[in-house]
Amino acid sequence: MKLEDMGPGAVKGLGLDDESTCFKRKFRWLFTIKDISAEGINALAPHKSARPTITFKEIEAQHLTETIYYPGKPDWKPVALTLYDLKKNEHPIFEWLKKLYDPEKGTYVPSCLADVVPTTSGENFKKHDAELELYDGCGNVIEKWGFDHVWPNSIDFGDLDMASSDIVMCDLILRYDRAYLKKA
Repeated sequence: MKLEDMGPGAVKGLGLDDESTCFKRKFRWLFTIKDISAEGINALAPHKSARPTITFKEIEAQHLTETIYYPGKPDWKPVALTLYDLKKNEHPIFEWLKKLYDPEKGTYVPSCLADVVPTTSGENFKKHDAELELYDGCGNVIEKWGFDHVWPNSIDFGDLDMASSDIVMCDLILRYDRAYLKKA
């Protein structure tokens, strides 16, 4: 139901009738990963993403004739990030990938061994920290999320189609250790 359909006075007391209310909009945001997305000369511009999702694993306890549940460990769900695949000197996603796995040379160095065995590129694979910022209509940050230790769980360089003039995109599924709201 839309606000205008609720009738006069229906929003009193909900804070929606206050002239200082600022609605968050889905198109005013930026997902930043240093040298990958939205930051750095070779970074790719973000097209689509989401805010984080968290679930809690359940702890089950049997109590007399019923089952009682308690919240267990938090489980941060992966977040999808779609980037415009722009022409750059080097593809930032592929360069990040090559620090962990270089398909041309057939080398793979798990991050747990990165300090012991350097990759063929000479640089170790590392998880990045990322930020998601939401903006108001004047470009001021109204919400800021921090993502600790982001890494690409899945990379899809996208399909191609001779019958389409659509822009090429690169889809990532990002894993991270935790997310949290920062002061904006």
